[in-house]
Order: sequence, then C-alpha cells, then structure tokens
Amino acid sequence: MNMLGVVLVVVLVSALPACTPNAPSEDSFFLTEEQVAELTQDGKVYNLNDFVDTYMTEQGNCIDSNLYRTRALYGGDTYLFSIDTLPSNGEGIYIRGRVATDDYGGNFYKVLVLQQIVEGKQQALRISVDAGSISGQYPRGQEILIRCNGFAIGRYANQVQLCVPSYNNNINANKAEEKVGWAPGRIPAARFRAATHYIGRPDSSRLVYDVMTIPEIKASYDPIAVRHEDGKLIRIENIHYTGQSYDVENETFNNCTTGDPSDDSDANVFAPTTNNMNYPQSRVVMDESGNFICVSMSEYAREAHYYLPGAGSAYDGEVFPADSLQMETPSTPYLIAMLEQQSYCVRVSETKQQQGWQRDDVIYTDNERTIGYVYDGNTWTTQVGILHCPDFSGSVKGVLSYYMDNGGRSPKPERWTISICDLSDLDLQKEDGTPWIPMEYVHR
Repeated sequence: MNMLGVVLVVVLVSALPACTPNAPSEDSFFLTEEQVAELTQDGKVYNLNDFVDTYMTEQGNCIDSNLYRTRALYGGDTYLFSIDTLPSNGEGIYIRGRVATDDYGGNFYKVLVLQQIVEGKQQALRISVDAGSISGQYPRGQEILIRCNGFAIGRYANQVQLCVPSYNNNINANKAEEKVGWAPGRIPAARFRAATHYIGRPDSSRLVYDVMTIPEIKASYDPIAVRHEDGKLIRIENIHYTGQSYDVENETFNNCTTGDPSDDSDANVFAPTTNNMNYPQSRVVMDESGNFICVSMSEYAREAHYYLPGAGSAYDGEVFPADSLQMETPSTPYLIAMLEQQSYCVRVSETKQQQGWQRDDVIYTDNERTIGYVYDGNTWTTQVGILHCPDFSGSVKGVLSYYMDNGGRSPKPERWTISICDLSDLDLQKEDGTPWIPMEYVHR
C-alpha cells in the first residue's frame, strides 16, 4: 500500500467515531403531558366512556347485522356482538388509560384492560391485540395514548373492546353453526404499536380498586347497563372459596372433586380441563352472609392446576374403601360409617379400630374411587378435598367481568365474575393469621 492509501485509511478510521449516533435516552420513550398535548392537537382525546358512547352503536355500522354469529341478538334489539369501524382519516381520535392487567399468569391472553380515573371514578375498556407476552411491551401500570383511527369499537359476548373486524369460520368449533360469522377480532400487533405511545413511566401503585360487596356487584345485570361496569378493577373483602363450581344455566352448585385436572373438569383446582371447550373455568367464593360470586381463570393459565385455597388431595387424611353394607361382624377389625343413610362396614387396622374415625378420614364406596365421603369431625360429608376451603378467608381483587355470549339465554346476576391476573390477587389466611400458600396438583 502506498503512502496515500495509508493516510486515507487513517483518516477514515479516525472519522468513524464521529459517525456513531447518540444512543436515545430512556426518558425519550415516555411522553410528557406537554408532548401529549402537541401530539393530539390534530384531534380530540376522549374519556373512555365518552369514546364508547360516541362511536359504538347497538347494531354496528360495518356489515349487515344478519352476518353476525347467530348468538349475537338478544331480545330482538340488543346485540351481544357488534362492530363499529372508526374513520381512518380526518381528525385524530385518541384515548388514554393505564394498563390494568398483565399476561404473565396467562389469564389475560392477548388482551389489555385500560383504566382511566375521571372525576374520581373508574372508567375501563378492553383492548384485543394479537400479541403474545404483551405485558413485556405494556406492563401493568403503564399509561398509554392510542390513536384509534382505522380500528373498530365493538362487543364480544357483550364486553366492549377496541378491536378490528374479524370473521370466524371455524367449522370444527363446538356448536360451530352458532359461532360462524363476524365478531370483534384482535388488532395486529404492528398496527397497535404504531398507534400507541407511552405516557410517563409505569406505576402500578396508581391503579385504583373499588371495594365492593357481592350484592352491590350483582344488583345490576341488564346487558346494556353492565357495559360501562365491565372491566373495572374491584376488590371484595371477607370472602372464602367454597370448593364449588356453579352452573349458571341450571342454577346449581357442584362440589369439586379430587380428580386429575388434566381429564376431570370438576377437579378442585382453579381451572381444570374444559375438554376442548376453551371457556374460562369459574370457582365460587362466598361472603360471610352466604352471597356468592365466581372467580374465573383460563385452563391455559400458568396457575390453572393449583389447588383452591384449603383444598387438597383425598390422601391428606387416611383413605379406606367401603367394605360392604353387611352388618355381620367380620373376623377382622372394622368400623361402621353412616354414609347417605346407609351403614357401611369398613375393615381397618386394630389400632384404627381403637382410635375410631378422625377428622379428614376418607371413604370411597366404589372401586373407581369417584364416590367419596370425608369425616368432618362430627359426620360424613361429600366434601372430599374441599372440606377445609372455608378455613381461609380474606380478599380477592381483579377485573370485573360480565360475559354473555348467547342471545338465546337470559341475563342473570350470576354472569358477573372476577378475573384475576394471577394468585397474587388473592389475600387469604386462617383465623390464626396463617397465610394461604399456593400448592400445585401432583398426579398420584
């Protein structure tokens, strides 16, 4: 290389550092209020309720309402599913709110719930976004600004949400003939990111939970009236899990079982299998006066197979098979158990015969061990694996949800549920102050 080449190389190398761009500061990613005002001067920033009331109609505007799924219409004029598209051009349509949920626990899949406090009161809105691990981009407590032009506002199962139109053609779904049709769909992740800005840094301490009683929640359940209440953050105090599920349509309680949650939809965990039905599982909580509401969780949530508070395996006590209904004295040690007004002879050890029945002893009356009874200290009950649920009481907090996806059914107060992000939303302890410690189901 000649001297000129050497000089050129030295000059180029020495110039390289001057071409390195300055790294953006962390603060540059978060808008100030002044920057929000400047960014939104081409339009209007709506309160969440005003945004919904301005742009969402009952029937929707983008398609023939006959093309909604057949479950969409209730009472002849109330649409549980609807889509109103928002103009892409013209003045900017903005909303802002603080992210009230996270998806780390898996119970809020590809969805955000925004909270806004207006004159001291909550407003809320669900947002469907086609992005996994969305909490990594929009953590709980982060306030965001969204330019809504080109999106849609609609209802899925009567729950209001920012969305895009989507056509469901899954002919393999359960009762597919009722579900094929148009409905709110998830906003593509890239489109949502392009329309969204951070306001300030995330601060989950600024989220507001309204303390409510179960009767207060269930007092209103008209499909139209509930729309401004759905999505709010609430906390209920002095509750305990009962160890039951609730059948809304038949209005019956069902005791949970000690089955394997991978194949038993009644197992005493938060969300056992639905046998590919894919609806959120609900478990009953009750207050001191006997009022109840359900807490829901997806079967795909990270903590779905954790035991309900106070619940456990039948093997937490001693387990015996019922020997027979015969009353003849067997040649081996035995005890008698009165089960469903029938006396069962149960073979036991000599030590157990002397000890007698003790709290938490379990007897099964069939070889498959599906019909069981547990001794509560005084009598035998069917609460196998859930006897101790009332031992833990305290509070539950989460997102208020009113889900009604079938216009052929009636509105009911029992359609209200609480959706928790994860088990940290439960604060439960025994009377002596012993805290509840979550425990996962282990297959035996």
